Amino acid sequence: MSGQSLLVEIKRSLPLRAYGNGPVMELLREMGIPANKKTPLVVSDVFRDSESGEIVCQVAVEGHEKISAALTNLKLDITHPLHRKVRDYRNEVANALAQPDQKPGINSQSFRIGNLYGKK
Repeated sequence: MSGQSLLVEIKRSLPLRAYGNGPVMELLREMGIPANKKTPLVVSDVFRDSESGEIVCQVAVEGHEKISAALTNLKLDITHPLHRKVRDYRNEVANALAQPDQKPGINSQSFRIGNLYGKK
């Protein structure tokens, strides 16, 4: 499933309940909101990040201000119809990030500092 079609399906299901993982929990705790992995979050909006293309959600713990969180850092309730699609999307993104860049760059093994000072 493409990210765009998942985005459309999530928008149709708003608002929905989700649960955060590491980075989301860290941010909430830094904001002084007592939260753990079992704290329900309300997803009120979803959009595509213009830089990374990743799906981003507006979430909040009930009664607190909203924050933005990548969909890859959220889990839907296992009973939600989109649970599997969101899980598959998270796995796709994780696998894509685990792949090494195909383009040679500064961190590439083929790069040599002498390339910067070679004759023109």
